[in-house]
Amino acid sequence: MQMSKTRNGSSEISSKTSTMILQSKRVSKLVVSESTTSFSKPSMDTSPKIECRSAKTMDTEKRRPSKVTELECQITQLQKELKKKSDQLSSAESSRRRAQQEVEEAKKQLVAMSAKLHDSHAQMEELSAAEDARIQELRKISQERDRAWQSELEAVENQHSVDNAALAAATSEIRRLKLQLEMVLRSEAALAEKTQLDRLQLQASDKSLAELSFAVENLNLRLVGSERAEAEAKSMLTDTRKQLELAQNTIESLLTDGSKLMESFSIVATELKESRFRVRVLEESVRKLQEEQYAAHVHAFVDLANAKALCFGSSDCEENQLMTALEDYWVTHQAEQIESTVRIQCAYEMMEKELADSKLREQELELKLGDAKLESALLKANLLDREAELRKISDLNKKFLQKVEKEREDMKLTQSSADVAVLKIKLADNEAALGRACEENEQLKLELRRNDSEKQKAYEEAISEMNSARTAEKAALTELGFVAHEVEKSKEMAARVAGEFEATKVEKSEMEMELRKLKLQAEQWKKAAETAILMLTDSEHKPGAGKLKNLPSADDLDDESYRKKKSYVLRRIKGMWNKEQK
Repeated sequence: MQMSKTRNGSSEISSKTSTMILQSKRVSKLVVSESTTSFSKPSMDTSPKIECRSAKTMDTEKRRPSKVTELECQITQLQKELKKKSDQLSSAESSRRRAQQEVEEAKKQLVAMSAKLHDSHAQMEELSAAEDARIQELRKISQERDRAWQSELEAVENQHSVDNAALAAATSEIRRLKLQLEMVLRSEAALAEKTQLDRLQLQASDKSLAELSFAVENLNLRLVGSERAEAEAKSMLTDTRKQLELAQNTIESLLTDGSKLMESFSIVATELKESRFRVRVLEESVRKLQEEQYAAHVHAFVDLANAKALCFGSSDCEENQLMTALEDYWVTHQAEQIESTVRIQCAYEMMEKELADSKLREQELELKLGDAKLESALLKANLLDREAELRKISDLNKKFLQKVEKEREDMKLTQSSADVAVLKIKLADNEAALGRACEENEQLKLELRRNDSEKQKAYEEAISEMNSARTAEKAALTELGFVAHEVEKSKEMAARVAGEFEATKVEKSEMEMELRKLKLQAEQWKKAAETAILMLTDSEHKPGAGKLKNLPSADDLDDESYRKKKSYVLRRIKGMWNKEQK
């Protein structure tokens, strides 16, 4: 019912605001028409269009006072309705506060009841604690004896576990060394595949961890969101109230600005009227002066014509000069009249532009006022809706709290009755346990004697196991040393093989270099032999075989020249040989 009332109220407010906006627009149109009529009355003499407008504006002036009164009545009605709505809001808030006070009083009563229940529980617990203390003293005596025997057994078991761990570590180290040797012999492709698989597994584990963390965060966020819902609703209510206050302030500021603009507009209108009156006075004075000048010139022209009629002896050239002078004066007079009319028209256009600008400003202000009123109405409607939602939420919370409190009371009563029954059962059990404890103490004494003999046997067995474990450890250490020695040997062999391989590579490269040098030497020796043959022999050769045709004879050549050539060739060969050796 409250929601329907609030919605009907909001619809009524929105409809009324829309009617107010339409009526304000009509009033603005009437004001604009009045302004146009006021400015069109003085210009009746200039244009026939302005006369038609003035006739229309006279009709609108007659309709204006009735519409203004209607608007004022509607404004007063709206103000009354706003006061009623504010009174309803204040009454709703007071009822809400009363309900909250009643809830607080109920909570205080529940706290008092819970305190009484707590006191009764405390008394019951004190009674049970006194009986439990007696039982615990008897249990402590038996437990201390058990702990002493258990500590000795645990010490022996710890030593045995340490020995087993040492053996397991030795065997694991042997296995690890074997696995390392096998892994060295395996190919690099297998290692790459394993690394890739490990990376994929790590990525999958990272993804699963991320998903789990995301799910946990989502759960936490949901829990926090459920707690914040009521706080957010309250904050929204305060925000809407603040927005309503701001909208009211903006409406007041816009109204003050509109009144100021209307005052400035009226001042400008009076100034325009005064300027138009001055323009008319100036136009009349200009017309009078023009008429006087024209009459003076006409009289002068008539006088000249009369003088010409009297004086027949004047020439035709003087008459032509006078006519041209009159025509020039007439042209200049018409140009001055045109300029004055153009200036007057420019002044009128400027006045019309200013009037149009002022009208546009008034329309913009009216639109802003309408928008502000609409916003205020919407904010009020939102406020009412949110208050209704808050009331629903508060009602639901109250019902939920009542249910929870009832359930808690029922649970507390059932728990208290169950606790009393449990305490009675515990008392009976404790009495039975006391009798059993006495019997168990006697049995424990017998078991302690048996445990002494068993512990001695276990100690001797543990010592023998320790000795066997030490011998096994020594054997494992010797095997480890042997395996380490073999690993070192294999490493040394691998290093030797690598060194020999590198030495063979170096020797191979040196042999290749020597072969290249020998090839170069052979080529150089060939060249030297060819040059020697060319220098010692003649220039004639056989065409096919390339052998010498004729050797030089001792008779043809001198001995000295032959010796010189021979010594020169030998020197060149020695020089080439020395260069190659270097």
